[in-house]
Formats: sequence, structure tokens, C-alpha cells
Amino acid sequence: MKPIYFKIPKTENKAIRVQEEAGKYFYGKLHYHPEYQITLIEKGTGLFYGGTNVVKFEEGDLYFIGQDVPHLIKSSAKYYESDSPGIKGLSIFFSYNSFGESFFEVPELREIRNLLLNAKRVIKLRRNSEFNLEQMMLDMRSATNEGRVIQLLKILSQFNDENYEFLNATGLSPTLNEKGYDRLNKVINYTFSNYATNILVENVAEKANLSKSQFSRYFKERTGKTYVQFLNEVRIENACVLLIKEDLNIEQIGYDVGFQNLSNFNRQFKKVKNSTPSQFRTQFQNERTIL
Repeated sequence: MKPIYFKIPKTENKAIRVQEEAGKYFYGKLHYHPEYQITLIEKGTGLFYGGTNVVKFEEGDLYFIGQDVPHLIKSSAKYYESDSPGIKGLSIFFSYNSFGESFFEVPELREIRNLLLNAKRVIKLRRNSEFNLEQMMLDMRSATNEGRVIQLLKILSQFNDENYEFLNATGLSPTLNEKGYDRLNKVINYTFSNYATNILVENVAEKANLSKSQFSRYFKERTGKTYVQFLNEVRIENACVLLIKEDLNIEQIGYDVGFQNLSNFNRQFKKVKNSTPSQFRTQFQNERTIL
């Protein structure tokens, strides 16, 4: 299988492509393309993998994906059922030279230029009540050609240290050959589908057609973390969904996402979220009460 290289269709005589996605579930395969991408999740939940990290996504989330950065959006299991509630997303695609080679070279666009030139990462935008980025994205649908350029600059201008977080803070992004994409894609999707089971590294290595030691080295070199670290992150992100939406006791949630005992669940959760599952749930409930 060839690496999944996406060629974004060019809209004739337009520098920006605005693309809508709707259906039962998001396209859940690892892929990349040379264009920058800004994606708004309008409807749907699941896990987002980009750069080297995995996070849960939900309605209203906004992501900036750098050039040639492998990424995938994996919908939750319920979206693959016959009665899927459906998903919806809006994406903007553009390149550094979309508006001419020297467009971003002017002094007034220095911060945006620095963002784009260093964007071998995935960025998640924080929600900001002062600047409604979700509405700014939605306005791209009806904007004129000139309006889309202005609107894009407004959106990019909100990318500052207070408004975003890097999903791969070190700037590490997998560099893969054809076989590497196929292998990593299999591993990620297998993990997303089976995280709640008793996954052993040797079993995953077998699916990647590698020995355990070869696989451990392969995964660490391409993601900057061990496979067990990645698996725990996937489990923790799914646990967060249950802590927020389900009235289950914490020990049961730990078992439901693949941890064999409560102490390990608490320990791994704190490593990823800097809080215990109980503290996370309480914090969310307090924030919801304030709202």
C-alpha cells in the first residue's frame, strides 16, 4: 500500500480552498499533504492524531495542521454503526505562496509568517470568548473571494501563545517512507479500535511485521515516545470522555478503557493530565456549574 498522500483539489482561480465534510464518520486514515490545513469540528466526537500526540476531539474544536504533517481524525465507535448520528467538519487549505511568494514577507505579517515557516506541527486552538474563532471559520462559507483572504488573516492572527497549544510540543513529526506510512497507519488504527483490550507490545509488533525489539525502536524513532506511552494516552483520552459523560465509578472507567487496576489508572492519568481522574471529573463539574 502506498503512503496516503492527499492531493487537495484546486479551486480554479482561487488561492484558498474551503472544503466541507459530512457523512457517517470522518476519514480515519493517516495522511498528509503540502498545504496548511485549518479544521473546525462542527459535529462529531472521537480521537485526533497529529504530529506525535493523540487527543480527544469534540464539537467546536479547531486544529491547525502544518505542511506534510501526518494526521488522522478517528470518529468514536458509535459513528460506525448503522444509526450513526453523523459528522460535519469545515476545513481551509492554503499554501505559503497562495497569495504570491512575497505576500507574507511584509513586516505587518511577521508573526503569521513565523507561524507558517515553523509549522511542522499540529496546533489545537483554545476556545476564546473574546474572539469567536468558530464563527470566523463558519463565515468562510459565504465570504467573497476577497473576504476569504481577509477572514483567513483574521483567523491566523489569533494564533498566539495564549490561544493555542502544540500537540507535538517538540516539533517532532514522523518522517516516513511508503512502507512506514502503511505500518504506522495500521498500528494507530489498531490501537484506536482495541485500546480497551489487553494489548501486548509483541502482538502489535506482529501486526507491524516486526520483532518486539524492532517495533519498539521503530515506534520510538517515529513518534518520540514508546508504544506503551501512546497506548496509555489513547486510553486516558477515552477515559476523559467517560468521566465527563457517564455516571460510572472511577475504577470501572479504568477497567473499561483497558487498565487492569485502579492504582495504575490513577498513576497514568496523572502523568498525562496532571490530575487524578477524580480531580478531573470534579474540575469539569465545577466549570459546568459556573457556566
